[in-house]
Amino acid sequence: ETDKYLEGKGEAPAIPVHRIDFHTEGILLFAKNRPAADVLEGLIRDRKIGKTYLAVVTGRVQNSKGRLEHQLFKDAKQNKVFVSEERIKGSETAITEYERMAATGDLTLVKCHLITGRTHQIRTQLAHIGHPILGDMVYGRKKPELGQDSQCLHAKELRFVHPRTGKPVTVSCELPDYFAALLEKLRSGYRRA
Repeated sequence: ETDKYLEGKGEAPAIPVHRIDFHTEGILLFAKNRPAADVLEGLIRDRKIGKTYLAVVTGRVQNSKGRLEHQLFKDAKQNKVFVSEERIKGSETAITEYERMAATGDLTLVKCHLITGRTHQIRTQLAHIGHPILGDMVYGRKKPELGQDSQCLHAKELRFVHPRTGKPVTVSCELPDYFAALLEKLRSGYRRA
């Protein structure tokens, strides 16, 4: 059925309205029908869906909380996103608020709240301030670390108003096994931030 939908010949069993980067784990949002998808896509466009991520980053993040605001632009030839402090042609504003949750040695666990939703936003902004996500082979150290086989970025929670009922909805997703195992390995060294 999905193939028919992709070819424009049928109805999809569910319509994706929120996506995450390749090698990022976590929650996705689907709509059951096109009218609901249109409403949810409008909420995303109008920044009315709250998105929370957890990330383990390299280096010790000094500030307990912060707000990152940059211009991001995608280089299609390199298939990579770059950060600029100033607006340049083709760039888009990216805003991420973060909170340091815990730290040990050369690693910090941070919670990120997306204000905007740009391609590779969290990954590029954290790398830009000197704290790339552990295991990020594009914007990070370019090699696997601590035995994990993916980057340590997890789409933890979405918050929005249900398009039909008008009631607030919060949905969350447990950490993937590799991420939870990494945190458990590091737990003895973590101290509350």
